[in-house]
Amino acid sequence: MTSLRAKVTARRLIPAALTAALLAGGLAMSAMAQEPKRGGTLTVGLAQDPPIVDPIRTGSFTERQFATGIYESLFDIDEKGQAVPFLAESFTVSDDVKTYRVKLRPNVKFHDGTPLDAAAVIANFDRTRNPANGCRCLSFVQEIVELKAIDPLTVEFVLKASNAAFPTILADAPGIMVSPTAFKADPKGISTNPVGTGPFKFVEWIRGSRFVMTRNTDYWRPGLPYLDQVVLRGIQNTETLQAAFLSGQTDIIMQPSFQFVAQMKKDKKFVVLQPGGFGYDGVYMNLSEAPFNDQRVRQAIAQSMDRELLLKTLMFGIPRLGYSPFGPGMAVSQPVPNYPKYDPAKAKELLAAYGKPVAFTLQYNNSPGSQRLAQSLQEMWGQVGMKVELQPADQNRLVQNMSSKQFVASLYRFTGRADPHINTHPFFHSQFADVTPSSNYGHYKNPKIDELLEKGVATIDPAKRKEIYAEVSKILAEDLPYAYLFYVTDTIVMSKRVKGLVEVPDGLVRFGSIWLQ
Repeated sequence: MTSLRAKVTARRLIPAALTAALLAGGLAMSAMAQEPKRGGTLTVGLAQDPPIVDPIRTGSFTERQFATGIYESLFDIDEKGQAVPFLAESFTVSDDVKTYRVKLRPNVKFHDGTPLDAAAVIANFDRTRNPANGCRCLSFVQEIVELKAIDPLTVEFVLKASNAAFPTILADAPGIMVSPTAFKADPKGISTNPVGTGPFKFVEWIRGSRFVMTRNTDYWRPGLPYLDQVVLRGIQNTETLQAAFLSGQTDIIMQPSFQFVAQMKKDKKFVVLQPGGFGYDGVYMNLSEAPFNDQRVRQAIAQSMDRELLLKTLMFGIPRLGYSPFGPGMAVSQPVPNYPKYDPAKAKELLAAYGKPVAFTLQYNNSPGSQRLAQSLQEMWGQVGMKVELQPADQNRLVQNMSSKQFVASLYRFTGRADPHINTHPFFHSQFADVTPSSNYGHYKNPKIDELLEKGVATIDPAKRKEIYAEVSKILAEDLPYAYLFYVTDTIVMSKRVKGLVEVPDGLVRFGSIWLQ
């Protein structure tokens, strides 16, 4: 094995262990002032009833949230947005950042009694790395060239190339552990009958009504969870979702409209949390065909969007304007001075230089908020001479269209991850431009971007990474495969009776530490 770098190990493991201890205890400092109470049912309203909860096939925010109470990952994201060991107890990394050794926590079991050991981890990665299983994370796990058990609780990952983002990858879909006994017994059924190590066990899923989890009495974190039961309700109609919360049918509402958030911030009966966020929201363009195969048209798209007006009128001032793939919750987030400013006169000049009529179809999520945004953009683009047809789709269809690259332009968001590599490499590296499915939705190719992305993932020094990704942001602001609107703000609104919720920048709610007053 490659020699292990003591400095890196010490720098990472000591703070990681402290943060993991906080996570394992399940208590934010604000929650320690009161003695947690046991029992009760927490009901959560979400904007979608997803088709599946299998980690290797989920990608949307709601799909990930549905899985969170049942499934856990080798690493998790802490309150500062850093990847820290979770089901893993510790890790070491080699000098060349290609070899990671991950030590598992002892005595962790899946809900069906299967032990979480090195064999179970390897079985999970064998499943995830199999292209036939269609994991959206395939590009990340294909980087693993060797995977072996050092002992019953230690797994070694050898990567093709240096990868500073690997701990964050292990906090995402590749690192989420599913019972190998369960997925081997029923490969298809596991997608709707989940079996993990989490604080809650799956009970039932009534489509369009409720997803029910009950307390895991054998949970590995002593004393947790506090709740007896968690019920998730996927309600795609935003007004119905919000009415259910106001009437007391749900205790937490996730991803409500910005107008609703603005109202709730004024109401002392509720608590509003706005995590820093990792992701971005805007307009993807398909660069493989006209009109978006011409940079001038893409620049005209950006310069004819009055984002300040949209922020004030449609967004009620809640999110922040976006300029790059790096949300404000990320360490590499920084200003992008060359991002195109609102300038409709310049947009007209660019379209005149293009010299051909610009007409295209914009697809979008059929929620009322997305519809209003799409209509506003249609009007703004129309004012500079572009003709835009609107094409609504439900969230599940929208995700499928993007993955299969069946679109011309699309309002689409990525909720983001904690490491900049994950927010950029699968979306903008040319190796995925002509691969379907992949997250390089717009067929974007730029050799300089490829070079920077490869350099960024191989660099472990935070200051140097910040410089690299600043250059990435600068080039993307010129090429504009994606016209940014806002950074993702996955707001959480909850009743004051909900206690112990640890606010994490990714916006996901971890249920293990929550209790009801």
